[in-house]
Amino acid sequence: MILGNSKSTLRQYCRRKADWGAGDLKLNEQVVWITSNLIVTEDEHTDLERALFDLGLKTIISEDPEDLHLLISRIEPVLLLLELRKTEGWPGWEIISTIREEGRILPIMVISGDGSSNAAVTAFQLGGNEYMSSPLHTEEFKCRIRNLLELTGKRRGLGNLLRVDGLIIDPSSRLVSREGKEIKMTPKEFELLYYLAGNLGHICPRDEILKKVWGYHFHTSTNVVDVYIRHIRAKVDKGHRNKLIHTVRGTGYVLKAPITAPHADPNSLS
Repeated sequence: MILGNSKSTLRQYCRRKADWGAGDLKLNEQVVWITSNLIVTEDEHTDLERALFDLGLKTIISEDPEDLHLLISRIEPVLLLLELRKTEGWPGWEIISTIREEGRILPIMVISGDGSSNAAVTAFQLGGNEYMSSPLHTEEFKCRIRNLLELTGKRRGLGNLLRVDGLIIDPSSRLVSREGKEIKMTPKEFELLYYLAGNLGHICPRDEILKKVWGYHFHTSTNVVDVYIRHIRAKVDKGHRNKLIHTVRGTGYVLKAPITAPHADPNSLS
């Protein structure tokens, strides 16, 4: 179903039909879907919504590419889905170029009404990472989305549970709990915690965190890492005697179990 009749319409939706079930994952990741032109039929839209739902993805639809930068900044989507009648000349490509220059990693799937090879080549040259032409095969669409998320590191769905002193991180469902209590996290908070836990006991420098979690491959003075560390500390460590996330002064952070000695001077940890 195409949502909205005016260009400025924004609507978040997640269909929870009884016959849809619960999906493969908890719906804590979001997709921005730009529908500048109607390409697929209403029935196809419903099928694609269902496929995204099955992958655990909430969808935010916009009909205006000018909303793109604001949406991406506010909700940190794991995927951008572009529904374009023609790939060339779409004004949103300039916005995407700016977002990429800021160092953001954002996989892009293009759905087009043009099934020619030239259209696909243009989409890839302008910034797309995947391309499908209408009519779409729903299961193929679903597989391409899943593979795109895993290849770009936006979803680490094949890993095993990570356990640290009562903290459990499940990458397949992107759920976090400590001492049996579920911890709500944003997608970026989860990625940061997962990265620290995946490097258990090892110091993670700020620059390396920016590179691996945010995709920044250049020097920047941003304090975004420190801000997000405060967020996940408040959720993971607050109220617990054993603190798992520690600061290595002048360097970065380390997540370590209380019984594990970190690879650093203990006096430098806080």
